[in-house]
Amino acid sequence: MLSAEDNELLTRTGPGAAMGDFFRRFWMPVLLSQELPEPDGPPVRVKVLGEDLVAFRDTDGRVGLLDPRCPHRGANLFFGRNEKCGLRCAYHGWKYDVTGRCVDMPTMPPESTFRDRIRAGSYPAREHGEFVWAYLGPAGHEPELPGLEFALVPPAHRFVSKKLQQCNWAQDCAAGKDAIDATVARSSVDVERTRWMRDDPRPEFEIARHDVGFVAGAARKD
Repeated sequence: MLSAEDNELLTRTGPGAAMGDFFRRFWMPVLLSQELPEPDGPPVRVKVLGEDLVAFRDTDGRVGLLDPRCPHRGANLFFGRNEKCGLRCAYHGWKYDVTGRCVDMPTMPPESTFRDRIRAGSYPAREHGEFVWAYLGPAGHEPELPGLEFALVPPAHRFVSKKLQQCNWAQDCAAGKDAIDATVARSSVDVERTRWMRDDPRPEFEIARHDVGFVAGAARKD
């Protein structure tokens, strides 16, 4: 059982939180590629680890993940125009590429280099296995993208989807490894169909190590 303090430690994932700093050391799937279907298409709002971000696909098909606040006056870049390899702020027209670099300032003379000193907050984003993955950790410490099998097979051999689940990921992961809850809850609903769970309630766990962690499964004798 977790104490209230341990539960708080486990579930808080914002910037500066212990679990937040831990999760930021890994690539995380934040969007389906199909949610950014075309170059120069509308930006998409993303919230990950307590941070509000905006994603867009540029003219060359690259994906950017930016802090939505324009460094100039804080206008929300979600309302910007996605055009010619950059997201242009709808307030004063400053434009940022997928790395957050300011590439155009319409209000400055062409010879000005001021834009070279301006950057929007950004995180690395990569497409892998029809997902957009983001790395929110310290710059220069990005690990390799996870070599999960579904991302390595031909597109015709996989199906990707997502669902919204209103809970903390770590808590759901722990609950998913709990095989006894199904025994108790389902056996009271349909006794005949779940008699095998009632008669053999203690599953045997097996764990197989993997490059990105482990795969766990539980089985009963019958």
